[in-house]
Amino acid sequence: MRKIYYLPGIICLLLSFALPLSAQLTIEGDPIFLRDAFQMARGPIQLSTYELPAPDLSTLQQLNAQHPENPLSSAPVAVSWDLETAGQWIELGNGDRLWLLQIHSKNAKGLAVLYDHFYMPPGGKLFMYEPEGEAILGAYSSKNNKTSGRFVTGFIPGETAILEYYEPKFQRGKGILSIFRVDYAITPDIVDAFGTREAGYGFGESDSCQVNVNCPVGADWQDEKRGVTRIRMVLEEGMGWCSGSLVNNTNNDGTPYVLTGFHCQDGYTPLYDFWRFDFQYEGATCDDPAQEPGYYSIVGSMERAGRQASDFLLLEISIPIPAFFNVYFNGWDRSAAPPSAGVYIHHPKADIKKISFDNNPLVIHPSSLNWSNGVTTPANHHFRVVLDIGSFQVGSSGSPLFNGSGHIVGQLHGGFLGCTQVTTFSGRFSISWNEGATSAERLKEWLDPNNSGVMVLDGYQPPVPASAGLSGRVKTSNTNKGVAGVTVICFGPDTLTQVTDTTGAYSFTNLPNGENYYLACVKNTGLSQGVTTLDLVFIKKHILLLELLNGPFAMIAADANKSGSITTLDMVEITKVILGISTAFPNNSSWRFIPTDYVFPDPQNPFFEPIPNAYGITSLTMSLEDLDFYGVKVGDANLSVNPYQ
Repeated sequence: MRKIYYLPGIICLLLSFALPLSAQLTIEGDPIFLRDAFQMARGPIQLSTYELPAPDLSTLQQLNAQHPENPLSSAPVAVSWDLETAGQWIELGNGDRLWLLQIHSKNAKGLAVLYDHFYMPPGGKLFMYEPEGEAILGAYSSKNNKTSGRFVTGFIPGETAILEYYEPKFQRGKGILSIFRVDYAITPDIVDAFGTREAGYGFGESDSCQVNVNCPVGADWQDEKRGVTRIRMVLEEGMGWCSGSLVNNTNNDGTPYVLTGFHCQDGYTPLYDFWRFDFQYEGATCDDPAQEPGYYSIVGSMERAGRQASDFLLLEISIPIPAFFNVYFNGWDRSAAPPSAGVYIHHPKADIKKISFDNNPLVIHPSSLNWSNGVTTPANHHFRVVLDIGSFQVGSSGSPLFNGSGHIVGQLHGGFLGCTQVTTFSGRFSISWNEGATSAERLKEWLDPNNSGVMVLDGYQPPVPASAGLSGRVKTSNTNKGVAGVTVICFGPDTLTQVTDTTGAYSFTNLPNGENYYLACVKNTGLSQGVTTLDLVFIKKHILLLELLNGPFAMIAADANKSGSITTLDMVEITKVILGISTAFPNNSSWRFIPTDYVFPDPQNPFFEPIPNAYGITSLTMSLEDLDFYGVKVGDANLSVNPYQ
């Protein structure tokens, strides 16, 4: 997973000219409010707590009793919160600001937040985390904006969650967070009190007889597993979990179709815009990992087709799957003959990816099936699968059933739970193919759009781009104007440079993926530009505490000798430049450059910690934009320089 860092000064050793760099190593995605330096500089900040009304757990109990094969894991609570009516704003001293909302709900196992209007402006970032920072989601950015304007964050474990929205000054007032619902995850104690057989969900919650997909028995299923996804369903009635798989179509074009079980949402009111699809959620080895592994997610989908009789649901994820997800679109076999063996790859109890086997020929179940939610499915519509290895649980529903050749032949509907003599039933792919009356009830038109008549389709591996790009702007901190004549350096397998024009833009393309890169800026010309006796007046007033300089960037500009303080010695050096006596500032360059998303812990003391002036990107996997820098003209304490010169 790629990470972006503020770069420490060691990179200066790679340059053939002076480029002073120093920075604290900070990972992109660290919430500002949780940073130690921010807390130390600001002192204790008391957050107002918004108490969540109690959820309707009696209704949840009734619904789970009616749907034991797909119980809900959370109860919805209606709210009406936005950036103006809830939470609190903290000014960051340079025009940027921070919005914080702390939510609490007694006895909640976790909290999730749903937005009916979500918009992140460029440069804006949203995080959700628990107060101690042990669980952090985000950063969410403009890349998470959707045309529907709907979004969801969570779950954060525990009774308390904090939302943090960072808004740059040039995007002030443009962000939108309209929260209409918070979901309350049920605790095992509450579930047990209701007599429901399923308790917790998530990492480590599945039975011990489940087999991790990266055990030796899964060695031949390493392609197929990459298409399997954990699905967090969002319904009007609450949230639940299922499994599913990306499925190929005869165009081999990567259309993000997901095949899952119809019963996952049957009897509920699905809100497909909020459904989340998690990929690569698995342990690295056969052993259960000590810590929860990461995963890639996409929020949002559309229903394409579904039918209760063979229990299939075909969804289309709302955006193309990014290449760095490294997914696989599983193939299928629509022939009617029973396979000689069967394999499930699934997420029982929303746990990491597991695998189960039936090493014997599958059987077409000759009778109708009466399900616990009152549904009866017709005879011959399901395979009966008796597992030899592994099992299944709630959350496994909808997982693909593969034949021995790795082609999907069905999807898991349900069966008899346990760790021995486990029998499952799966809707048959061949029945789902064309038994429905319209395209909304069958797979044919979606998975064979050109009516090719193909009976067996292999899986599809999307081409992985060999390269990506890095781009951004160099601009002034007070006017957002581009700074011209800046040499932007990209260190990687090769050292590349670009010089900005009056827009301040730069762009490095065709950078090999998987490599580490470092971005820094240099401009050491125009020493006296923007530097006048008026700057000396401003600095003198600041030193005498008559009138402080206007923000951290003005203070950095006034620190002409780069001592980390503003004194009369800086006035002396600036005077020498104005008189033409000096041709350089001591221990400093003509311009300094600072990543725009760096937040000063104490805006009144920008020297509280080392000031970063470069980015580092580890293991590039996708093009990154908005890697912007603020340019500060040294000596220009009133920030009056013409950046186009």
